[in-house]
Amino acid sequence: MTHAFEIVAQPIRRRIIEVLAVGDHTAGELCDVVTVEAGVSRTAVSHHLAALRDRGVVWSEVDPAEPRARRYFLDPEFLMQLDDAVCELFELWDHRYGTAQRRAPLVDPPRTRARLHRWEDAAIRRRVRSMGEWGGDGAGEPSH
Repeated sequence: MTHAFEIVAQPIRRRIIEVLAVGDHTAGELCDVVTVEAGVSRTAVSHHLAALRDRGVVWSEVDPAEPRARRYFLDPEFLMQLDDAVCELFELWDHRYGTAQRRAPLVDPPRTRARLHRWEDAAIRRRVRSMGEWGGDGAGEPSH
């Protein structure tokens, strides 16, 4: 399984993810945006869409308005994986071994209430929003 950071490290894939975070789009719409902004071919964008689809970052379906087009959606589960990866970094940061100027002993640093409140509230809000798309219980397929 590819780590979430590896996926967003590629600028074209990250831009596709950013565009899909706003809402679903057809492959043609995504190509129009990314080819202009990144100066790559439509074939390259299609390649990146396929890579994102293969890794479970996006999914697609036939566009009901235009049966020859595919509509792409960002999988909320990927955003949860990305959020978890960032949280792991914060855990490592909270348990770092001091600085070059002063080596502190390896202790569990106190966490301020404001920081905990800010990060926990943001994570809860993201999860609650995504649960609405999944029918409220977080299980199953999104309603489309």
